[in-house]
Amino acid sequence: MGTNKNEIRPVQIGVYGLGNFASQLSWTMVSSYLILFYTDVFGLATGAVAILMLVAKIWDGMNDPMMGAIMERTSTRWGRFRPYIFIGAPLLVVFTILTFTVPGFGEKGKLIYAYITYIGLGMSYTVLNVPYTALPAVMTNEPKSINRLYAAQMVGMTTGMIILNLCTLPLVKFLGGGLQAAGYQKTATLYALISLPIFWFVAYFCKENITVRKEDQVPVKETVKAILKNRNLMLTIAYTIISMAGLFGRIGVAVYFYIYCVQDYRFITLFMMMQMIVGTIIMPISPKVMEKIGKRNTCILAMLLQSVSMALMFFGPYKNIPYLFLCHIIYGLGYVAGPCGSAMIIDSIDEYDIRNQVRSDGTAFAMNGLGTKVAAAIGSALGIAIIGWFGYAAGQDPTPGVQNGINIAANLVPMLFFLLSIIPLAMYNLSDDKMEGIRKAIYERNMAKQKAD
Repeated sequence: MGTNKNEIRPVQIGVYGLGNFASQLSWTMVSSYLILFYTDVFGLATGAVAILMLVAKIWDGMNDPMMGAIMERTSTRWGRFRPYIFIGAPLLVVFTILTFTVPGFGEKGKLIYAYITYIGLGMSYTVLNVPYTALPAVMTNEPKSINRLYAAQMVGMTTGMIILNLCTLPLVKFLGGGLQAAGYQKTATLYALISLPIFWFVAYFCKENITVRKEDQVPVKETVKAILKNRNLMLTIAYTIISMAGLFGRIGVAVYFYIYCVQDYRFITLFMMMQMIVGTIIMPISPKVMEKIGKRNTCILAMLLQSVSMALMFFGPYKNIPYLFLCHIIYGLGYVAGPCGSAMIIDSIDEYDIRNQVRSDGTAFAMNGLGTKVAAAIGSALGIAIIGWFGYAAGQDPTPGVQNGINIAANLVPMLFFLLSIIPLAMYNLSDDKMEGIRKAIYERNMAKQKAD
């Protein structure tokens, strides 16, 4: 490992945050609208969509550890991670457009096309996003700078989600000229083309300052063993899987809730982005909250806030618009924990490194990416399956039973996931004080190695 703390300039923090803004132009488009697109525009049955979500996301997640292992064994003048951002960006553009294109095939041909394009989209996102997420770990080893980088990443995410949810349905209507299929394709094309230069700008500007010498790299088998034996890392990944299953499960079916349960079309777009607006407002104070109460406790607080908001929405008068505003504000406050998961991964990597002399940052972030993909698979598939089980059919007016099923999928199930995610958090035991000593020890060890060389 390199020895410099490598202070990060404010402009680099801002540029890094732009990367997640660009990611949302594909990711949020997919997570918020793809299920609705598949059922109401593409013409797939809810059961077929549920299976597609499950299969594609699990396969997609399996690619993340492989991507991490490849990254860790890459050595170029651009670094280990940045070359893949350059390569992955145009692939993501192509597959985003293809995924939101309705081909002139029959039912079976459409389903095959959906599998090919959606799996291709996920693999492209893996090539791009695994190295992007891991970049802070190789940009600096100064804890406050790392926290600020991940806070910027979350601001970029929430800003992108707000803009996308604000613009998508109006753009689909405007660009499609009344034809939804054309509207979705043109909107996806516009977003994808905007994201491309942003990704390349991030890859060029966010330099890798922390290096791993080839002689310090370990075989793949040892890397996997190190990941599985890293208790705090596995707890962090478990938290990611459970909480993200709730998050993505809700995102995938939220639009059904607003259209078919709330049934007030004036506020659909606003409610789709309301929690992100709140999250964007509070995100800049997230590093301060993390420093005050610790990363783990910040996550626990966030999960409690989001559980309360889901309970209020499920059991309360969800057609009462002011009441829904309150629920979404509480939900958005939970975004205060946005940067914590990634920062906890770095803490886990450092703690294992000082005990065992093995560092596997690329694979660790890839495993967390795997957890996110598994969560998305579980959440998305479960949400649409519940709606289908209660009798939802595209183009039909919802019965009270269908509305109840949508409410369960959009609010009750996510609440249960959020509450369950507190269990692994309660077992995580790396405090900020402990990490300060560990990072000092790593710095001194690396300085000694450098002098010996």
